[in-house]
Amino acid sequence: MTYRAVILITLFLTGCQGLQFVEQTPGADPLQHEDELLESLGHHCVIRMPEPSAEAPLPANASVQAPEPQPQDLWEVLSRSFHLPVPNDQRVLYYKDWYLKNPHHLDTVTKRAEPFLFYIYEQVHKRDMPLELVLLPFVESAFNPKAYSHRGAAGLWQITRPTGKTFGLEYLQGYDGRRDIVTSTTAALDLLEYLHDKFNGNWLHAIAAYNTGEGRVRRAIKNNHAKQLSTDFWSLKLPQETRLYVPKLLAMADLVKQRHQHDLPLLEIKPQPMLTEVVVRNQVKLELIARHAGLDSQTVYALNPGYLSGHTHANRDNKILLPHDTRQTFYNNRLGDEYVKQKFIIHDIQPGDSLSELAESNNTTVARIMSANDLTGSTIFAGQQLLIPHY
Repeated sequence: MTYRAVILITLFLTGCQGLQFVEQTPGADPLQHEDELLESLGHHCVIRMPEPSAEAPLPANASVQAPEPQPQDLWEVLSRSFHLPVPNDQRVLYYKDWYLKNPHHLDTVTKRAEPFLFYIYEQVHKRDMPLELVLLPFVESAFNPKAYSHRGAAGLWQITRPTGKTFGLEYLQGYDGRRDIVTSTTAALDLLEYLHDKFNGNWLHAIAAYNTGEGRVRRAIKNNHAKQLSTDFWSLKLPQETRLYVPKLLAMADLVKQRHQHDLPLLEIKPQPMLTEVVVRNQVKLELIARHAGLDSQTVYALNPGYLSGHTHANRDNKILLPHDTRQTFYNNRLGDEYVKQKFIIHDIQPGDSLSELAESNNTTVARIMSANDLTGSTIFAGQQLLIPHY
């Protein structure tokens, strides 16, 4: 009796529930996840197709779709998601031309951005904000975390001391939160979200206000409204710096989208974590943390420019950034247990592992594992490395 006839007879005798038809990946265990599939699919006919083999070739009209290749460059990930309109404005055209005529500047800035760009991308993406904001440090500081302006703004995001204090930044002896990559990024995005809300969802107004202040942009809108003029960013009477600030950001974003056309010298950056966040509760020299991670002290200083004195502070959460590929060395070095707030073990995911089993066997919870690894879902895969909270 043919395979097709067996199906028809089974359907006639038992109905849909008698069959379990699921298209499976070649080479996968044919029984893996069967109970979960049956539970999730409910009353639907789920048909388990036989694995293709030399004896049972696929029908002539069958097609096997390969998974869509994922971008291997963060610039590609960003450019696919940019959506702020870029007008054919003279100011935008000027800055596009300036960037193209100054490839050395772009090369320098992208090299500075390399350690931090994916981290900032993750933070912006989590908040569902326009990914063009990932490029704001290009405009603000040329991605120099030690940048300091004559107006007293500091760090990648060029935050002033009063604004930083309003949005939760700390200033301690030997520490400036505006230069701390972690805390300043949080404060900058909090400020941008606040401005976006205040300007009724208009991102260009919010970005302009980030540069020149909420009051100036609000007054400019009010003046145009009184004169029955357009209140979009391009029509507002703002300081010259701000009138060029937004176009400069949009020009950079547009060039990233057109980078192949213009042969833009952007250093390739992998779309994967480059930094690991370690929380330290005691006063510890960065040099010692570097040694425990197998690094030279200059690398740790460069990733943590907020710690001007070269050490963390006692009785507070000091969020220290280390290169992602050193986290196994760091957490395997038990000397670090004396000062880290949370200890972890590194687990290499094996086929069949699940978060619930890992949580149970390590006396922790799925939520804590997901939080430690910035997971947004419970899917894990063989070969992946996870931080498992260790008590």
